[in-house]
Amino acid sequence: MSEIEKREICEGVEFWCVRDDRFKASRLSVNLYTPLNRSTAAANALLSWVLTRSCRRYPDMTSLARKLNDLYGAALYPSIRKAGDYQIISISSSAIDDRYTLNGESVSSELAELLCSIIFDPKLVNGHFDDEDVEQERRQLLEEIDGEYNDKRAYALKRCREIMCRDELYSIGRCGSREDVEALEHESIAAAWKRLLDNSKIIIMMLGNADSEKAFKSFSSFFADKPRKFRKLTATVPAVHEVRRVVETDEIAQSKLVMGYRCKLPATTREHIISKLMCTVLGGTPTSKLFENVREKQSLCYYCASAINNHKGIMSIDSGVETKNIEKAEKAITEQVELLKNGVISDDELLSAKLAMKNAFVSIMDGLSGIEGFYLLDAVSSCSYTPAEGAEIVDSITREEITSLASYIKLDTVFSLVGN
Repeated sequence: MSEIEKREICEGVEFWCVRDDRFKASRLSVNLYTPLNRSTAAANALLSWVLTRSCRRYPDMTSLARKLNDLYGAALYPSIRKAGDYQIISISSSAIDDRYTLNGESVSSELAELLCSIIFDPKLVNGHFDDEDVEQERRQLLEEIDGEYNDKRAYALKRCREIMCRDELYSIGRCGSREDVEALEHESIAAAWKRLLDNSKIIIMMLGNADSEKAFKSFSSFFADKPRKFRKLTATVPAVHEVRRVVETDEIAQSKLVMGYRCKLPATTREHIISKLMCTVLGGTPTSKLFENVREKQSLCYYCASAINNHKGIMSIDSGVETKNIEKAEKAITEQVELLKNGVISDDELLSAKLAMKNAFVSIMDGLSGIEGFYLLDAVSSCSYTPAEGAEIVDSITREEITSLASYIKLDTVFSLVGN
């Protein structure tokens, strides 16, 4: 059973420890939360990649790799997430749990010191990051951005959200745009590093069974008496005045239809979970309304699924369809949404959705990365609960509660990606 302990290091910096003795590995990450900004998103993303190449103590990839090998083959990697209007820049590490070292070494303590060196004492040349490091990682980041475009389902979903939130921070890509990454000056990477350390909300998370006290002291020593500023964003759901429709063409065999809806921002933990269950009933399982009726009975699409973003109050329904069936599919999807809003939910649909959600909550606890992701994404929300608490709440949710929340659903944007 995982238990989470939260301690404040200083204003805007927290140390979270999730104790769980089921795993043979431990995980330690530093996560920096900053409001999305078109002028800084690309620099923040590239910074995370550059930081994991070296530091002043280990000034090249060879010496850093040697140190990681000495720590029983520890791993170090960056990641960029987006939660609501926030960009989350993470530097994560994983290693064998201290219980399994050959001579009683404290790998977790050394890993904490290494992360501190990487994040707080990077290799700088005349106040800037190494030119070769920046260019190498720029190429890697551009490849990752190109990969998102090549996945046409992911691209269609991304485009629908960009169009839907075109005047909002959420429209900014988690890594910025390709053009922004290409245009980055080397000086902006160092500026991003200083800005994030001074102004971002920082959550340091340790997971596993390792002793967290030394890690806590290592990070506390850096932030002691350090003034910091963090701007917290207030999420809102804009009113829908008219449905926007956008069609793009591409060289694809299977067209994509994405329908973006505005929903209510959950005000409580229970509403947070109700909205997830609502989305699961609609299109989250093979027994959902969209799957059984639009895909199976009417055979209008190859896939049809719904997903909800509770940090932004957005629900999307995406499907792969033949171009000739786009209008029919949109009509059929709309019919299922209206049935949900009117409370037409069978006992089997509700039971299957609850079982699927409870299983999803249980599955979160199967790995350290899943546990970490669950807590980090919900850190920008006013709702706080454990996966076990979430599974317990699911059982008590009623059909009437789902219908009440579904009444807020309004279609905002319809995006179609069709073949040439």
